[in-house]
Amino acid sequence: MQTKTPSTVGQHPTLPIEEADQLALEHRGWAESIARSVARGWNLDWQLDGLDGAAMEALLFCARRFQPSRGVPFRGYARKRIHEASTEAARKSRGWRSGSRAEVQTREISAELLNVYPDLRTGQLPLSDESSGNDEADTRMAVRQLLIGATLIAARQGLATATPEEALDYKKMIEVVADMDPVHQSLIWKIYWEGCSLRNVADEWETDELNVIREHKVLLEHLLESLSKGKRRTAVKVRPGLKQVAIKLRKKSEQGEFRRLLRSG
Repeated sequence: MQTKTPSTVGQHPTLPIEEADQLALEHRGWAESIARSVARGWNLDWQLDGLDGAAMEALLFCARRFQPSRGVPFRGYARKRIHEASTEAARKSRGWRSGSRAEVQTREISAELLNVYPDLRTGQLPLSDESSGNDEADTRMAVRQLLIGATLIAARQGLATATPEEALDYKKMIEVVADMDPVHQSLIWKIYWEGCSLRNVADEWETDELNVIREHKVLLEHLLESLSKGKRRTAVKVRPGLKQVAIKLRKKSEQGEFRRLLRSG
């Protein structure tokens, strides 16, 4: 009887098929939890819309190519592929494609918020590292951040098809952002217009991610206060961690992306 032996990639062998299949079975619940998280973000049913099957296929794929001798934990190795497979299934699902315009826009906003706030994928609110010590206040602030972030995404998505009343609301928000320092305009633009993550922005600007996270939080608070009270507030000062980036951007442009957007009509 022929035994099934592990294959090798370079100097690192994969698991025998039986062990790989067992590894997949042991992590089935974990993979399903990722599929459920993605489904919630897209407002889908994780089983009816096929995210469960996509997650399991990705899990089995990773288990059969897992190389323990590399020293990388299996979940760390497999998480990204399972999440990407579930997201692709969500994008292709009939439930997503057949939704009304409002439902589709809501799902798109939810999906984009997952990129800005990856903690949401695990059911966690994006709590700040600068906690006030008051759980209720911190939670309230996190929810307010999500709401203003969703409004920014809705503004970008709705500019082309907005009613006159909606367009006026969007214009008010853009005017507030356009009054910000060019580096702050760029941060909002990259995240909510280009779909970059906070980490992507930090890498591009060659700065600590914490600088970008803190600046982003302050800008959302500024937007929320300006819009809710209906009056302009003093522009947010650039934190020391982003001063050099701000100087470079000012040399390139005195306006900023949102100021140019307003002037272009």
